[in-house]
Amino acid sequence: MHFIPAMTTLNRTALTSLALGLVCLAAAPVRADDGADEKRRKREMRRTPVVTAVEHSAPSVVSIGTTRLMRVRRFWEWDFIVQERPGALGSGVIVHPRGYVITNAHVINQAAQIAVKLTGMGDDREIPAELLAVDLEHDLALLRMSEPGPYPVADFGSSDDLMVGETVIALGSPFGLGRTVTTGVISALKRDVRIRDQSFEGLIQTDAAVNQGNSGGALLNIVGELIGVNSAIFSLSGGYDGISFAIPVATVREFLVEAMRPRRIAGRWLGVEFEEGPGGRLQIGTVYPVSPAAKLELERGMLVTDADGKPRRDLVTLTFEVLDAVESGAYELYTRRADGTKKTSIPFDALPTHKLAWERLGLTLLEVTPDITEKTGYRERAGLVVQKVRADSPAARVGFERGDLITHMDESALRSLEDVLVGVQLTPAGEALEMQFVRPQRTKSGVSYERWKARLVTD
Repeated sequence: MHFIPAMTTLNRTALTSLALGLVCLAAAPVRADDGADEKRRKREMRRTPVVTAVEHSAPSVVSIGTTRLMRVRRFWEWDFIVQERPGALGSGVIVHPRGYVITNAHVINQAAQIAVKLTGMGDDREIPAELLAVDLEHDLALLRMSEPGPYPVADFGSSDDLMVGETVIALGSPFGLGRTVTTGVISALKRDVRIRDQSFEGLIQTDAAVNQGNSGGALLNIVGELIGVNSAIFSLSGGYDGISFAIPVATVREFLVEAMRPRRIAGRWLGVEFEEGPGGRLQIGTVYPVSPAAKLELERGMLVTDADGKPRRDLVTLTFEVLDAVESGAYELYTRRADGTKKTSIPFDALPTHKLAWERLGLTLLEVTPDITEKTGYRERAGLVVQKVRADSPAARVGFERGDLITHMDESALRSLEDVLVGVQLTPAGEALEMQFVRPQRTKSGVSYERWKARLVTD
């Protein structure tokens, strides 16, 4: 019994020591959190505008690989076989959530198969892609991935207000190394250069490191907006020598507006085109006579608005919206009228291309494909081959024959049947179309190809 107070004191001492120990133990995580916070704080101090821009935009930049079909002679036989060979490696930029990708035309040139890797998202899966449109004059091409997405897309900036000396960021896959970032400044604007026996005008010159495989990748401004597509370098060594060139995003926009029309992508159309008017506001342009839009109260120059009556200003965004509406069967267009904003539902319809070409020209036409060029020997990679000529038609009267390859109409290159649709609709009956075509001629030494011109008066 006499030891109880002593034991009580001991217990109190032990409990006090235990409590202090617990306090110390409880304090340790606080010090650890303080260390983690400090680490995060220092990391944020290292976060530059370049880092922020890359984190925002890198997911929309992809790697592109191609496969080519090549005729190879077997060393033990005299005949040729077709083999698949690795083709060009390049980069691209996703411009639409459904998997539309912009790249350089030279990246996919002569490609039999195209595959896209989402390297900007850390995904190395190869997604097959198809070629939808090519603009050789500006070295641009449009692809569509086979998996519909949605995918992250690039934010479009402006190339109209660029400043020499401002910081730029190049994203791409040089030598097949995905998600590679380099920086530099704009060295010059509106450069005209000659590359691979072809002239390009109005390019952006930078000193950002660009190498083989960067072609088709993104050139960004400091806030992460797309201002160009990397296209070429000037080099005496074959590698990066401090001079690279990019296609301005304004040129890319023009290409996308044309290439992503529903009549080209989906074979459907509204029969109306939109254009930029005064002050950059969008307005109705051409209304084609034989089309769904022609049956509605739509006139050239009408201001295009949103549902609240505010003027629309982005032609690329409007083009994407019209394309997305194809599945619904109609596009809801808002225009400003004298009595306020009016909503018009324009139905999509099939293209009357073959019908118009036959009725007004007397021609059945077929788009050029690699198979056709292989069989015919034509060197042209675009154009329309005459399949049939109607007797006593405008085409028959000027002497068109089966097998002729039509390359131009009124000085404009023909790349698809839709080009004929536009040309014929804009030419009133009785007026002439200037046609350029190639005709094979058999000679004693083989086949030669002669270039002809014809003035065809439409019915």
